[in-house]
Amino acid sequence: MTRILFATDLHGNRQAYAELLSEAERRAVQGVVLGGDLLPHGRGSDPVAGQTGFLREILRPTLEAFRDRGGCRVFAMLGNDDFSACLPELERMERDRLWVHVHRKAVALGEEGWSIAGCSFVPVTPFWISDFDRFDHPGWWPPEAPDEILLSGPQGLRSASLDELLSRPTIQEEIERLARLSDPARTLYVFHTPPHGTALDRMAGGVHVGSLALRRFLEERQPPLSLHGHIHESPARSGRIAERLGQTLAVNPGASLAGLRAVELDLDDPGEVELLTPGE
Repeated sequence: MTRILFATDLHGNRQAYAELLSEAERRAVQGVVLGGDLLPHGRGSDPVAGQTGFLREILRPTLEAFRDRGGCRVFAMLGNDDFSACLPELERMERDRLWVHVHRKAVALGEEGWSIAGCSFVPVTPFWISDFDRFDHPGWWPPEAPDEILLSGPQGLRSASLDELLSRPTIQEEIERLARLSDPARTLYVFHTPPHGTALDRMAGGVHVGSLALRRFLEERQPPLSLHGHIHESPARSGRIAERLGQTLAVNPGASLAGLRAVELDLDDPGEVELLTPGE
């Protein structure tokens, strides 16, 4: 397994899912990777139920049909706009072999010795959904703290504080743990956050909001390929969807919320990266 399609931040865009899976079949790739923020934005009187319903009523039959047509393996994880209370439904879909959940795991890709490992966590955002928000590294503080922090669980949503987020392992600690699960030199990493100070994490005004802990990991361990999302507008702001950090090719194609933005990658030869044009 070497050729994959990668897309991220679909936020419940049904057409983008349909186009991505169609392209996977047409191009005969061996894997599809979804980099987080899979579900519609949490709104309404019961946003968790809305996201769980999308998994159950929309993505499940879509992936069942893809599987039954002989489609390739799908690897997925949630992002910071997805509620962690949706994890039981996501994991039921994994047990039914509709996809493989890669958050905080390293999963073997095949006999070539490759693994795929994922991490959904992002540096604390100013937004209210905070299940996957973490402090980046010891001594780090969010440049813009959220006005409200809500965490999800079996009992629904509850208010939380920055102190509670601070008590959890940092992104740096999570990455160190993840790196022990496979050989970084033969691992395809999927981080919802991009690395700090790159073409992949730029917001309005040129502000960089990615993870410094992640950048340090990529520079020190030099995995061949690292896939990212989270910052929708960064490709438009920087004019680039990829950047090399030493030998590591880091990629953020941008969000597929308004339309599919995906890249095809060869793990054995991750060269120039271009957005695919569906049907061509």
